[in-house]
Amino acid sequence: MKKIYLSLALMVAANSFSQKVIGTTQSFVADRTFTTKATKTPVGIEKAQGDTLWFDGFTNASNWTQTFGTGHSSNSTGSNPGWVVVNSLANNITSQQASYQWPATFSAANGSFALINSDEAGGGILQDAYFEFSNNIDLTSAGNSALYLCFNEYYRNYYDGTFVEVSIDGGTTWTIFEANPESVVPVNTNCIAGELETINITSAIGAGNWTNQVKIRFHYTGDYDWFWGVDNVRIVQAWDNDVQVYNWFAATDITTTQGLDYFVIDDSQSSFPGLTFGAIANNNGGLAQASVAMQATATGGYNQTGASIAMNASATDSLSITTPYMPTGLGTKTIDLTTVITPTDANLANNTESLTMLLSANEYSRDNGTATGSISNVSSNTGLPLKIGNIMDVFNNWTTTGARVYLPTQATAAVGAEYWAEAYLFDGTSYVYLAETEKKTITSTSSTWSSLKWIDGQTISNNQLAFSAGDDILLLACHTGGTTSIRFGMAQNTYEGSVLGYTDGAAEPFSLTSPGAIMVRLTDDASVGLSENTTSSSLSVYPNPSTEVVTIESNMTEGTIQIIDLTGKVVANQTVNGVATAFNTTALTNGIYTVILTNGSTVETRKFIVQH
Repeated sequence: MKKIYLSLALMVAANSFSQKVIGTTQSFVADRTFTTKATKTPVGIEKAQGDTLWFDGFTNASNWTQTFGTGHSSNSTGSNPGWVVVNSLANNITSQQASYQWPATFSAANGSFALINSDEAGGGILQDAYFEFSNNIDLTSAGNSALYLCFNEYYRNYYDGTFVEVSIDGGTTWTIFEANPESVVPVNTNCIAGELETINITSAIGAGNWTNQVKIRFHYTGDYDWFWGVDNVRIVQAWDNDVQVYNWFAATDITTTQGLDYFVIDDSQSSFPGLTFGAIANNNGGLAQASVAMQATATGGYNQTGASIAMNASATDSLSITTPYMPTGLGTKTIDLTTVITPTDANLANNTESLTMLLSANEYSRDNGTATGSISNVSSNTGLPLKIGNIMDVFNNWTTTGARVYLPTQATAAVGAEYWAEAYLFDGTSYVYLAETEKKTITSTSSTWSSLKWIDGQTISNNQLAFSAGDDILLLACHTGGTTSIRFGMAQNTYEGSVLGYTDGAAEPFSLTSPGAIMVRLTDDASVGLSENTTSSSLSVYPNPSTEVVTIESNMTEGTIQIIDLTGKVVANQTVNGVATAFNTTALTNGIYTVILTNGSTVETRKFIVQH
């Protein structure tokens, strides 16, 4: 599907990526572990400003007629029947629900509903199916009023195409509306329970009026994708004033950086230029809006409203805020985004968003920390080794100790497989290998963050990799492949050209299509590579955070205790002299420290914060 870019600036950003030597584009395989929820309107929120003008709930299946497009593999009622009216979910949907976490039932359905099931049809079977209300609908009483087509839906999306089509001349010509655009429903997204889809169909009449020959139909295309169910189809009068947002954006200033999104900022990156914001907005109401703007408020008193624009009814345009948000102080920052119009917006459920940033003492990444899915491989590389990760800017000189990779729930067959991280530096033409971390193996199917220390590379010294201000780097999560490959976490949707990878043996990277930010991070934590295991020593550190004194308690009565700062410097060293040892922290600067308790071959670690 075609992606709408925020503005000319973001299109320039995409072009700047294209100046690099990129081998090809790749789409990821259908790793069916995503649990993303769509951000739609739940059932029970009534959007209609006026009466419901027409309704059908599939109680009479003969009211609907199915036709097939040229892309449909079969028009039989066998393995690929297309649309069917049913009163329960198919077995392939209910049997897989626990694994993929879509809603257990189509709760908004009232008895019968329409369903098309690409997953059940299987691989190599294509869907190109229309489901049309057989009779004409008389909407002459609506004149030229703005109207919504609303329906409840139940789906899981891969590369499915889901469309609504409207005709005002009895089916001779059709106006096409995409029901679940990629910007709202990314690859492998689940619906929310009771999801309500609302589409402004007013553009179907152009400059004319509604007629007594209105027809509607649903159109689905798929190729071993998932499924789409619809019910409670109605045409209702639209709100006068309703601006909705299809997609929100956050990025560094494109004039001085690559224009990328960052959500975890290490405190070493003091020259981080902040985030600017944007949105793709649609005037979903019946009236033209003379002034539509974007507003952002954030932790620390940031409050900015961007330049306003005029928007005709049904128009889609971009909004932006160019004054960057410059977060300060360690901790989580909240950014609230919305649109503002001169009259009161009738529906605030579709034009607000909340983002979070973390200013960290020891991590730097583009991912926002919320796993929306995973990637195990790309379509041309199934079963082979894969390297995948994010382009990043370095804003200050920085010495790192390793990387962290998020491993979501793994298949049992992946236990024992190897993974690691690698770093590359852009030399003006292509990305050049710098370093790699130690290799570890999957030991459990449970999700976890894994810390990996640097062990090899052109600039490694004492397991530390130094970057310089201005470096353009590529940080990759890597695995060895196999019939069941390791899954790496993916977070928020991000920009085309900013998530790159290497297939087995490739000299140049590929660019991932429809990317999410890979959950791989740089760290300067001095304790990377050390395990935190409480089973043998019951090591505890309190209070945490500490202001004056920290107590280190363990069931070990012999050994040594070290406290190190983030640079690896030992700031305290003492022999264990009992089950509890107290350290005065008043001379320590605010920050994160690591306690290392050693007794022979046993090493235990704990982190704590000093906060005066």
